[in-house]
Amino acid sequence: MRDVLAADYTGLFKRLTRRLGNSELAGEALQDTFLRVERMTNATAISSPKDYLFRMALNVATDRRRVEQRHLSLDAVDALLDVPDDSPDASAIVEGRQDIQALDRALAELPARARQVFVLAVIKKMADQQIAAQLGVSLRTVEIDLRNALKHCAQRLDRTLIRRTGGPRPR
Repeated sequence: MRDVLAADYTGLFKRLTRRLGNSELAGEALQDTFLRVERMTNATAISSPKDYLFRMALNVATDRRRVEQRHLSLDAVDALLDVPDDSPDASAIVEGRQDIQALDRALAELPARARQVFVLAVIKKMADQQIAAQLGVSLRTVEIDLRNALKHCAQRLDRTLIRRTGGPRPR
């Protein structure tokens, strides 16, 4: 088999190139075919060695194409590696921690009930009616305490308080 492949290498290469439409793939397939022929141990009689070698080279080329299709292209890898990092940088982390500390200080300055209303409404996302029932106060008291707490915290954190008009606060 090796002798047949060596003797008709150019002819097989031309046939494979025409069939595959790619001379590089044809050359690689013939290289792999040669290696497979070298590893063949059984000496079975083959009626048409050239056709057998051609079919073997086509199978090798098909296998190579399947493997290449499973791998990502360099552009695809670059695109995957170019995903922006949304995690905060060190300065944003420090600034966030400072804001939390400032909020803690601002909340500590509030009267106990206003602080409790703020925590239940803003942090625990409870409805005003639930807060009023839990604290045993009127709904209007909850609204006033929350408005005052938000105003106080906005001033302490040097933020602008956005005033909404009408309707209940969003849940």
